[in-house]
Order: sequence, then C-alpha cells, then structure tokens
Amino acid sequence: MLKNLLVVFFVFLNQLYADSISGTLENDFFGSREDNHYTNGAFLVWMQDANKTDTFDFILDDLQTNTAVSFTHQIFTPADKEAIEPIWNDLPYAGYAKFNFLLYKSTKNYFHEFGVNFGAVGPETEAEEIQSFFHKVVGDGKFKGWDNQLENQFMAGLSYQFAYKTDPMDIKGYKLDVISNIRADLGNFYSGALISSTLRLGSFEQNTFMTASSFMVMDESDLLNVRTVPDFNWDVSFGLLANATYNYYIIDEGIDRGYQNTPMDYGVGWQGTLNLYYEKFRYTYKIKSIHLNDQRHKRWGAMTVSWRF
Repeated sequence: MLKNLLVVFFVFLNQLYADSISGTLENDFFGSREDNHYTNGAFLVWMQDANKTDTFDFILDDLQTNTAVSFTHQIFTPADKEAIEPIWNDLPYAGYAKFNFLLYKSTKNYFHEFGVNFGAVGPETEAEEIQSFFHKVVGDGKFKGWDNQLENQFMAGLSYQFAYKTDPMDIKGYKLDVISNIRADLGNFYSGALISSTLRLGSFEQNTFMTASSFMVMDESDLLNVRTVPDFNWDVSFGLLANATYNYYIIDEGIDRGYQNTPMDYGVGWQGTLNLYYEKFRYTYKIKSIHLNDQRHKRWGAMTVSWRF
C-alpha cells in the first residue's frame, strides 16, 4: 500500500508546477536519544503559490488562496525493543500513513487553513520495514515485537487552523514578530484542539508563519508565503503550546486490546526552531517537548529541507 501511495503522490506532483516543496525527517533521536513511543516520522509537502487558480474563490474570496498536499508516515513503538510478546503496560506497535489536502486563505497577517485527510494504520504502512532499515543504517538494534502491531484500519479526518502574525518590530536591524494559532482536528485517528504562541527573531522581515502542530514537529503551513531571499539569512523562534485530546487511535485501540494505558487527555509543552536560508533553499531544525497527562514526557526533533521553484 505505502509504495502505491507514494507513486500516486509523485505522479500528482508531476502534473503540477511545484512552487515550494519540503521533505522532513522526524525522530526522537534528534531530540532526546530515547527510542520509544512516537519514534519516527517522514513528511513530503507541496505548496502551490498564491492565486494560480480561482477554483476556491467562493470561500473568503477577498483573501489570497493557496493549496497544499502532504504525505505523512509515522512509527510508534514501546520502549523495550527486545520483547517479542505484547508489553501490556506500554504502547502497542503501530504504523500510520496519510494524505492531507489543504486550502489556505490568507493575508500578510493571518491565515485560515482547511484540511481533509485520509490514510491507514497497520501493516500496510510498512512501518516495520522502514524502521528496520533506518536502524540498520544507524547501527541500532532491531525492534522485535512488530508481530503485535495494530491491524489495518482506514483513517480519515477534517482539520481547521487559524494563525495570526504581528507586524515585525525592528530591533537594531533584526526583526521580531509573534505568531499565535489555534487548530481543531476531527477524525477517527485523532480529534482534539490546540493553542500556541511563538516568538520569532530573524535577520530579515518574514512573510511566513511559524505555528505548532498537535503532535508532529512539522506543519504544512511552514511553506505558506516562502520566498526567495538574497544571500544568507536566518531566524530562531520559541513557542509554548497546549493541547486537549478527545480521541487518539494508537492509545485508544491499544486500551481496547488490553494495554494498560490512560486515555490521552491533554498535553503542554514548547517548541524551538532554527531556520537557515540561502536564496531558494531553507534548512529547518525543530525540537518539541511535551508532557502528556502529567505522566509521560516526550521530546523529539526534526530536520526539514525546503526548496522554492
């Protein structure tokens, strides 16, 4: 299934003018070196430049229009990689893959994001094969309990996000702005709401936004209004976030199967980001730290390479 989804993704992009694209690798190794729970994620994102189509002009027709498509793959494991039998007091093994189709309506200070996603959990995502390959490359031991992973299940959902960015303040030639966002997700994989606020300092005035997503480090909105910059530039940011969860399939399905977990209710945490720019190229490093239900702490990071055509 996974290979077929990737073929569809690249065939789709081949028919479009790829205005901005990015590839991201998330891993707990980049944040804490603790290989457990949400342990790896890979993302491909395509963002269309503004006003290339009038298809969605009936929605907030006085605002700039952008569309985006992303592909997501995530891997979840317990902490003990040697155990063959289910570890009933930990998370189950699971892989998750999805497509996300996004519509943006925006001004220079704010955006609305509307999303529709579909995908699957289970062996069809080939999470075991991908993790085994990655661990072989980095010389780490193989997780041995993948025979216990969650079965194949179709996933679908809707999402909405609103973000607001202040006009930049000049501080001795550097630019300082604040970005705040709210988002809501409804689906059988995840339903919940999030708020965050981020302070950003950079070497030039930004058109982009910097928002926090619910659990992933990456967010497709990072590509909104990306532009070619002269020479070398940079920015750093730090944000706080709070997340309320209604359902989260990995944990809820595990509980139904007999795992002794507590349903995920809320999380609080922070996110830090470094962006390095050179003309059409951008390198991003993000790190996120979250306390879940005041019981479990998780910290992980991501590296993203973006290119504007």
